[in-house]
Amino acid sequence: MKQIAQSLLTAINAARPRLLLLNETEAALRPAPAKWSPKEVIGHLIDSAANNHQRFVRAQTGVTDLQPYLYAQDQWVGIQRYQDADWQTLVSLWFFYNSHLAHVMAQMKPEFLDIQLNVWDEPATLRFVAEDYVRHLQHHLAQIFK
Repeated sequence: MKQIAQSLLTAINAARPRLLLLNETEAALRPAPAKWSPKEVIGHLIDSAANNHQRFVRAQTGVTDLQPYLYAQDQWVGIQRYQDADWQTLVSLWFFYNSHLAHVMAQMKPEFLDIQLNVWDEPATLRFVAEDYVRHLQHHLAQIFK
């Protein structure tokens, strides 16, 4: 898990200065009417961090049914009005939350990494959830930086 945690740290450390180069106007620009702006993407990644944080901790306490904690992404992004939030604050929250998640990942108990969790439509291991989290973050950062 230390490699996955390091991948997360590498991604956020590389992205942070690039994100901070965007001004408020650029960060609020939607590439298309039905697409999220960089502010909303980073907000979504904050939500993703919060949801995965819960998964990482709950799974290590023996909770395997994580279906009650599903994430309705469009609702969450809309309710929290990330589009109206301060860009620098969003980037800071995203960066420091993910720094903490990297710490949590690096400390995961090995005996829990391969247990089957009911997270989505198909079972997944805690290891897969952590790996998928980093892939998901990288995917969305690539959307912002294209």
